[in-house]
Formats: sequence, structure tokens, C-alpha cells
Amino acid sequence: MTSARFGALWLVAAGLISGLTVIAVGHVRAGGLILAGTVFGAALIRLALPSSRAGGLVVRSRLVDVLFLLGMAAALFIIVIALDLRPRG
Repeated sequence: MTSARFGALWLVAAGLISGLTVIAVGHVRAGGLILAGTVFGAALIRLALPSSRAGGLVVRSRLVDVLFLLGMAAALFIIVIALDLRPRG
């Protein structure tokens, strides 16, 4: 398997890793927003690139992939915004 076969998936993976790293250092809201933005970006990449260039982002038809990724991005965004991060005393 060559890296060309994965296509734009490498870009998405880098964004997800950076979001998880930000969460790991203690900035949960910022990291969650990075994750949601990365998934939204993956939806845009899947929408814009032909299937031959989108690589690992191609799972189903273009419409289903884009709608699923947009739904996941929206869900992540809502969850992150709704988090109550105040310490309990």
C-alpha cells in the first residue's frame, strides 16, 4: 500500500492527531473544536476532490460520505460547546 492511495486522509489524520494532542495537554474545548473543524474539513475535501484523489476518505457515495461527515462535525461541535468544564466543589 502506497501513501498515494491514502490521498487526503493524511491531512485529516494530522488534524485529528493535533486535536487529540491539544485535549491531552488540558485544553478540552479548544481540542474538541479542532476535531470538529477537522471533520468538517474532511467533508469539504470529500466534496471537492474526485474519488481517485480523495483516497481513504472514500467509503460510500460522495453524497453519503459528505452528509455523514457534516453530521459528525455538527455533533462534535454541539457536544464541545455544551460541555460544562467548571470544577465541581
